[in-house]
Amino acid sequence: MATSGWSGTYTDEDAAHECKVIDISVLGLGLELLGDVPGDLIGHRVTIEVHAPVGDSVTLRLMGRVRNMSPGGEGSVRAGLEFVGLSETERAILNTMELMKVAW
Repeated sequence: MATSGWSGTYTDEDAAHECKVIDISVLGLGLELLGDVPGDLIGHRVTIEVHAPVGDSVTLRLMGRVRNMSPGGEGSVRAGLEFVGLSETERAILNTMELMKVAW
């Protein structure tokens, strides 16, 4: 499901960096990592926090393991993350978001 570039942050080893979530599915998500990207993140587990564009009250928190990285546009880096250890409830929530075509 395309997300229209949800803005947020990703955290690896206690440092937060800007990113955009490009797409999301029950398997994982695609990110555009912005600014200075810390070394090779492949295999690292990261936390992503996405903020609703209409205010600070709603935040979506996602966690996954970086499976691939490649150059993106305008100096960014694209990364593919795989969700690890999703519960049945979490999987159901992602399925519902996909069915509803949620566009944050």
